[in-house]
Amino acid sequence: MTRAVGPKVGLPSEATAPLILIGVMWIPAGAAGIVWLGGHIASWGTGHGFTGPPLSVEWAIRFPVTGPAASWPAVPPIAIWGVIALLATLVAVPVGFAVAAWRGRPDPGDPLASLARPADVAPLCPAGVIAKARQLRPSITAERTIGAADAGVPLGRLRPAGPDLAASWEEVMVVLMAPRSGKTSALAAPQLLAAPGAVVATSNKVDLWALTHTARAEQGTCWVFDPQRIALTPQTWWWNPLRGVTTVEAAQRLTAHFIAEIRGEREREFWSAAAEDVLASLFLAAGSSGRTLADVYDWLNRPTNPTPVDLLRQHGHLASANGLAGRQAGANETREGVYETARTAAKCLRDPNIMAWVTPPPYDLSEFDPARFAETHDTLYLLTKDSAGGAAPLVAAFADRVMVEATGLAERRGGRLDPPLLVVLDEAANICKIADLPKLYSHLGSRGIVPVTILQSYPQGVGVWGEAAMDTLWAAATVKLVGAGLDDDKFLEKVSRLVGEHDVAVRSVHDGQGSHGENLSVRRQRILAVEDLRQLPKGHALLLATGCRPALVSLRPWYDGPQAAEIRAAYDETLAALRARANSVDAADQTAKDEEAA
Repeated sequence: MTRAVGPKVGLPSEATAPLILIGVMWIPAGAAGIVWLGGHIASWGTGHGFTGPPLSVEWAIRFPVTGPAASWPAVPPIAIWGVIALLATLVAVPVGFAVAAWRGRPDPGDPLASLARPADVAPLCPAGVIAKARQLRPSITAERTIGAADAGVPLGRLRPAGPDLAASWEEVMVVLMAPRSGKTSALAAPQLLAAPGAVVATSNKVDLWALTHTARAEQGTCWVFDPQRIALTPQTWWWNPLRGVTTVEAAQRLTAHFIAEIRGEREREFWSAAAEDVLASLFLAAGSSGRTLADVYDWLNRPTNPTPVDLLRQHGHLASANGLAGRQAGANETREGVYETARTAAKCLRDPNIMAWVTPPPYDLSEFDPARFAETHDTLYLLTKDSAGGAAPLVAAFADRVMVEATGLAERRGGRLDPPLLVVLDEAANICKIADLPKLYSHLGSRGIVPVTILQSYPQGVGVWGEAAMDTLWAAATVKLVGAGLDDDKFLEKVSRLVGEHDVAVRSVHDGQGSHGENLSVRRQRILAVEDLRQLPKGHALLLATGCRPALVSLRPWYDGPQAAEIRAAYDETLAALRARANSVDAADQTAKDEEAA
């Protein structure tokens, strides 16, 4: 018979019961000793000397009947009982701590014994992130007290009983967690609520906005990009994606977000590449001439329209003009195939509700300025559905434009933003497919731009960026959180290897033919096997941070925080208002249908 007894050799389970029995048997003897010693000390303290009956079994049996008066007749009973209580306390406290420590010891083979302790993740502990914040943020003077929001991005509490951990303002993060495992309530929402500067947040649901917009509005303006009416917020502003698209590079960058919607594993497929070239030329023509996305979609539906070629030539983009002219002059079947692919990539531009947010409005609305956003304390919520025809390309383009402008601002300010910009890309693989996000991870952290990319699984990221690029994103992330509900055995095997191995003592017990023996050996085994990672409970995550031992953390949802009551009240109020707006919209739609039918 072979049994693992854990990283440290301990008593076998068969020895525990006899030891407990022996301990229970000694309890009466210990109690008698405390009473006897307490009576003698009370006698000595009251001036009668250290005297009394001898300690014996007969005395111990008789004492519960006769009480202290028979054993120390000259000593007040209250004094005797007082000393006995004091002695019992002095014995019980250390015994209680010893029992608690014994019960709290790791079970045989428990991985917590080999995962990080506070000293192993010191840079993520409060003292570490505060010291780092003073280095990274010149606005934090030596005299200023640093709160948790200024120090870093909250991650969770170190298990089994460690401090709250946070990532510094130079980290770039990747989170992999299955649906309904706490991504919004325990990560995205707490991080938004704690951010000291501007925030960009993407979502395909109303929850994140509803939980945080009231608190964020106390710091700055909340900009809600809601073209598909997820939050039913009235439009009070608009954004021009073509603003500043006056170079080939800018046009190609904008185009990449649209092509990501149709590009699968065959990244070099002819139609996608040709459609990308056409779209980039049309975006460049419109951006250089002050035209709009409505013009771009009109040009897509009229492949031989000479206007975009003429505009490109007028503004000095001769190579792009010649390339587009060549596409227009090609064989009809090829041209139509290329333009149809481009129309598919840009199909969100045919939705008037979406176009109302990204084209000049017929009435006076303010235009959002991405160049100024990073120097504010505002919050930009980018909402869209992840269904076909959604505004995902525009969400990706919007988030990307803010980060590009923030990078330029950081460079003009000496290299780093202060306060930093937090970018929480929830549902990134569904609604925010920033094409070169894996490359951006190599330098965003050094600019004071902290991206948090939240995915449902590793293969989901592979489906968007390809295996090589997803590997790059994973490797570049300085903080990785692996949460509950992941089932991809290939990825979990990779994580298991990253966590590493530990020594486990193994006791071999041999019984047979009148002989009995035990052998003790040590073997190496995975700290967390694939099945352990797959069975992570909800509310927990494995933390892999650069330069730190792997750690297990308990996520800290917003409803366990100090402002839970205020957040709950604001959330309930927001949902009530949302339901009222939804009922009003439904009533208006029904009225319109009735009038049309009549």
